[in-house]
Amino acid sequence: MILPVHGRKLSEQDWLPIIDTLLQGQNIVLTTHENSDGDGLGSEVALAGVLKALGKEVAIVNPTEVPPNYTFLKQEGNITLFNNKDEEAIQEVVLADVLVLLDANLRERMGSLRAHVEYARELGSMKIACIDHHLEPEDFADVMVCENYASSTGELVYDLIIALEEHAGKPLFTPQIASALYTAVMTDTGSFRFPKTTPYVYRLAGDLVEKGADASLIYDLVYNSLTPQALKLLGYALSGITYYDNETISWLFISQDMLKATGSKLFDTDLIVKYLLSVPSVQVAILMVEMQDGRTKASFRSRGPLYVNQLAKKYGGGGHMNAAGCLFPFSSERAQKVLLDDIREFLENQEVLL
Repeated sequence: MILPVHGRKLSEQDWLPIIDTLLQGQNIVLTTHENSDGDGLGSEVALAGVLKALGKEVAIVNPTEVPPNYTFLKQEGNITLFNNKDEEAIQEVVLADVLVLLDANLRERMGSLRAHVEYARELGSMKIACIDHHLEPEDFADVMVCENYASSTGELVYDLIIALEEHAGKPLFTPQIASALYTAVMTDTGSFRFPKTTPYVYRLAGDLVEKGADASLIYDLVYNSLTPQALKLLGYALSGITYYDNETISWLFISQDMLKATGSKLFDTDLIVKYLLSVPSVQVAILMVEMQDGRTKASFRSRGPLYVNQLAKKYGGGGHMNAAGCLFPFSSERAQKVLLDDIREFLENQEVLL
């Protein structure tokens, strides 16, 4: 197989620590980050299908609910929403031999699941594996593959499945697994538009279609399945966009009152952030969302060589070069005041030609 234009394709040998960990365990739990997306969900569902084919007991337990446009993956993967009142979900985690965190490389991204995972690990009965493609991973897992050259975690899981096929000596892809991985790669490449969409990624996508993924149907399910509440929120929100510094910074704040007035939920805000970069002069876009507990969720987007993950990291967050986020432990009013000054300083330090 032809190698990616940049980075590298991992070999079976590179995957061996992950493969050994997965094959040595019998009860395996897969999870992803809070406010799950297509990459995390698709990667979970695909890997779950493969592990079940290898005779493993597999559960997908996530810290937050699945957004409506990904419910087709939930049905395929039997995804359980974790919460501290769900004894069945707690038991799945505590009794697991292996927990695999996908599409996140920080412990805190597991949200409410984290305390139970750390408790199980302290008992000495669980190993943690991590598969991710974001920058600056935290050293917390027993085995980790975190390669930021990859377009998506789905790309890495695709390579892992190929390595597992070589290791097991039998085919493991099914149309359902191909569809889940196509969802992962499509969504995290912005429908194959983002810079890390290498020729290898296009070939990978073509291979998944050959294996049974219906590209048109998946696109329709993901992008044309919005709720009326989400569309109402979009209408409210777009009228409130503010621009600063000769329209190089775009800014939008969504309050709890707006969410309640439209009947929308936190995951409905994810569709809005892409509009903040629609104006060509905008270099950095910020979406801030007031949380129920008084904290403030911030999402950053940027153009070109602007590492907004460094902004997010300053506040305990992280992400990609051009797409990152964090959670402020204080009110939106304070967060907005602090952040605007920091963004201006950030742009000055980057010496961007505005």
